Amino acid sequence: MNKLKQVHAHALRNGIDNTKFLIVKLLEIPNISYAQALFDLIPHPTAFLFNKLIQAYSSHGPHHRCLSLYSQMRLQRCPLNQYSFTFLFAACAAIPSLQHGRKLHTQFLKFGLDFDPFALTALLDMYAKSGLLASARQVFDGMIERDIPSWNSMIAGYARCGKFAEARELFELMPLRNVATWTALISGYSQNERYEEALEVFMEMKNMEEAKPNVQTLASVLPACANLGALEMGKKIEAYARENGFLRNVFVSNALLEMYAKCGKIDTARRVFDEIGSERNLCSWNSMVKGLAVHGRWKEGLALFHEMLEGLYQMTSHS
Repeated sequence: MNKLKQVHAHALRNGIDNTKFLIVKLLEIPNISYAQALFDLIPHPTAFLFNKLIQAYSSHGPHHRCLSLYSQMRLQRCPLNQYSFTFLFAACAAIPSLQHGRKLHTQFLKFGLDFDPFALTALLDMYAKSGLLASARQVFDGMIERDIPSWNSMIAGYARCGKFAEARELFELMPLRNVATWTALISGYSQNERYEEALEVFMEMKNMEEAKPNVQTLASVLPACANLGALEMGKKIEAYARENGFLRNVFVSNALLEMYAKCGKIDTARRVFDEIGSERNLCSWNSMVKGLAVHGRWKEGLALFHEMLEGLYQMTSHS
């Protein structure tokens, strides 16, 4: 970062304008605030620079800045392309802002950009994440070229909303599935409290060997084990997670902790909690405190609760 500042200062002293280059490099770090400050110095930014900045905000937030940049592009008559809309649709899905999303969809069609599969997938995903499955399916059915993410977005949308017949139909029709496809189905079943089906799909995934479970898969299937009391399956998942280094992910560790607590293995849950260490979040503390209280170990739970409050106080006082 300091090196980039030195390069910029040296360039300015020598009358060289390397601002565009620096913006791109800053966004790779990413240091979006510094990149934005340099961007604001350019009288007429190119569509490429606008898109790079929109992409950064779309990935890292705040997402509403994408819409501000879109308005700026329109005001400056800067041409929008399929890349602009791909990132804008993703931002609308994250906010979420369906009103802006629909307006962008209209402009997208007006500019004749509905040939691009990546932009169409982002549009589909925006509608699916907003629960507008009919609109998402209309985009999906109209796609000449469907890639794996487009299938996954549609399946995930159906699964999230509990429309499992539709999700399974697409799942079976899908020519090539990946880990995200399987995880979408498992996650949908878990979120809708259909834990038996979540576990069945996970077992099917393991047996098919079509894709290997990742951190998202494990974080989705462990709650099913917890609610079913499927301790032995939970232990096998822990062994797989340790073998692949997935317990470094706090969401997997939290799910494992809760699984052991709900299955009555409170000491094992405490071991997992201790292993999380400095990566613990509020969910980690809550699950452990609740687990101790439920199992009658309220003194330990209360002590842990005070330890959590002390940690939060120290974090606040140092910030």
